[in-house]
Amino acid sequence: MNKKELTLRVVSSLIVAPIVVACFVAYKSLVGLVAAIVVLSSFELFSFSLKDRRKAYLAYLTALVSIFPVLYGLLFFDYPHLVLFVLFVIGSVSIMTKEKNPIRANEDYYSFSVALLYISLGLSFFLPLYKEYGGGIALLALTGVWAFDSFAYFTGLKFGRIRIFKEYTRKSLEGVIGGFLGVFIYSLIFNWVLMLLNKNHLTIPESLAFAVGVSIMDTFGDIFESSIKRRFGVKDSGVVMPGHGGMLDRIDGLLFSTPIFYLVLRLIRG
Repeated sequence: MNKKELTLRVVSSLIVAPIVVACFVAYKSLVGLVAAIVVLSSFELFSFSLKDRRKAYLAYLTALVSIFPVLYGLLFFDYPHLVLFVLFVIGSVSIMTKEKNPIRANEDYYSFSVALLYISLGLSFFLPLYKEYGGGIALLALTGVWAFDSFAYFTGLKFGRIRIFKEYTRKSLEGVIGGFLGVFIYSLIFNWVLMLLNKNHLTIPESLAFAVGVSIMDTFGDIFESSIKRRFGVKDSGVVMPGHGGMLDRIDGLLFSTPIFYLVLRLIRG
């Protein structure tokens, strides 16, 4: 990445980040944020995986996928599995009635299922994080991934030698280690501020677990998305953010790390 691309990336982040963070002030605004990101990310996935389908059809599938966080977050918080399966059935039936070619129908099933489970459900774990552990910890789940990505990128740029999963990504072992140290320090500072504000926060052992989880899951989240893009021969999922590629490129780590963070908190705290 040259200096001009890096500058563009930083500027676009400084514009978008405050808007995203502001949505964590209230639960309903967070539901809206999650739904909006699911709309953009799932439409990107459909656009490059089902690129010969009509836009209206892709928009319909996107709407089905994107309605999950709204229904789950506002009406059926205790029954996410029910909402998920009903939407899966509706989507599958819609694909059957529209696509008469079994091979093309199976391609549609694949993309729709990945979008529903991977993107919509994965990102929606911010909602129970917020409701059960507070907005501060939910915001940490987001900004911790930002911190890991930034520290991992610059550490890898400077010291990266050992490539990991080189078939899928350019990430280095040195970058992952630098990202882990960076996100652990960031988590300690973030939770110290939450403690001063008398908000729910992570303990030092929990911060360590968080840093380990983010480092591993963010890396595999990036690899997972890269494998999908390589399957369809695309470099970026889209162009929604200048210097960053598509929305799916920006949230790939979150889609793996957020559910695992929530699971670990449930195991530790009950």
